[in-house]
Amino acid sequence: MSDRIPTLDVEDDDVVYLAIGAAGVIGFTLGLIVDSRALRVLGLASAVAGGCLLGRRKLAERNEKIDAAATAIRSDLDDLDPVARAQVLADIAQSEL
Repeated sequence: MSDRIPTLDVEDDDVVYLAIGAAGVIGFTLGLIVDSRALRVLGLASAVAGGCLLGRRKLAERNEKIDAAATAIRSDLDDLDPVARAQVLADIAQSEL
């Protein structure tokens, strides 16, 4: 009965960015409790920075997936004869309207 413990399936950079954001939220909360304006500002800045870094990474991954899909689709279209390619492109254009 050695069941594996479920873990988060994230990359190392994602963990760092999440940690930066979580530390910022904790710092902001402590700043509210202790009534420290500097701690609130630093906490808020850290939380925003962590969120922005994570969002930037996710957008980069999304763009990589889009580029890979576009390359695969172009490769498949290049394998078709000109009439079939025109029919596929016309069908795609029609479905977009």
